[in-house]
Amino acid sequence: MRRPACTSTGCRLRATITGIGAVFGIVAFAVAGVLFWAGPAPAETDAQKIQRLEGELNALKAKVGPIADMQGVPLKEIKAIAGVISPEIRGLTIDLSAKTGQFCLRDPEGGGFMVHFSEHPEQTREDVVYFIAADSLAATGLDPSKLPAVPALGQMTPRTWYYYDGSGVEPHHQGRLGRPFLVLALDVR
Repeated sequence: MRRPACTSTGCRLRATITGIGAVFGIVAFAVAGVLFWAGPAPAETDAQKIQRLEGELNALKAKVGPIADMQGVPLKEIKAIAGVISPEIRGLTIDLSAKTGQFCLRDPEGGGFMVHFSEHPEQTREDVVYFIAADSLAATGLDPSKLPAVPALGQMTPRTWYYYDGSGVEPHHQGRLGRPFLVLALDVR
C-alpha cells in the first residue's frame, strides 16, 4: 500500500529531519570506520617529549635573553618598565637600533624627556643616555648653551652634561630634533 503524499508542514518537517538523520548516520559511520582502521595516533615517546620541550625552552630563552636569569630587584625593575610600556601608548618607545644601536623611551606628552638604552652596552661608554628639554631650564635663567656640544655617537664622556641646540643632527637619533636638550650619558657596563 502506498502512502499518501506529504503536504502538511509537520509532515515535510519530519521528512527533512529523517533525511538529515540518515545523512548524519552515514557520515558518523564513515568517520568511525576511518578511525577504527587508522588506529590511535602514535604516542610521543619520553625522549621526543623531552627534546620538544628543550627546544621550546631554548626558543623562549633566546627571546627573553638575560631576563630569564634575573632575580630580585633587577627583575622587579624590568617588570615595572614592562608594565609602563604598552602598544596603546604611541611614540613612547622608538627603535633606533638600526641607526644608532639604541632604543628610546620617550615622554609621550611632548618628548621633553627621553632615555636611550644601548642594545650592546658592552661595546660603548654610552649605555644609558638621558635627554632633558633645555627650554624649561633656559626659562629660569640658566644658560645651557655654555655646556659643551654633544659630540659624535660613542664620543661622550660619561657623567658629563652636554648641550644639543636642536638645529643640527643629534647623533643618538641621527636626525634633527628641533628642540634644545641637555644630554648625559652613563657607562654602566
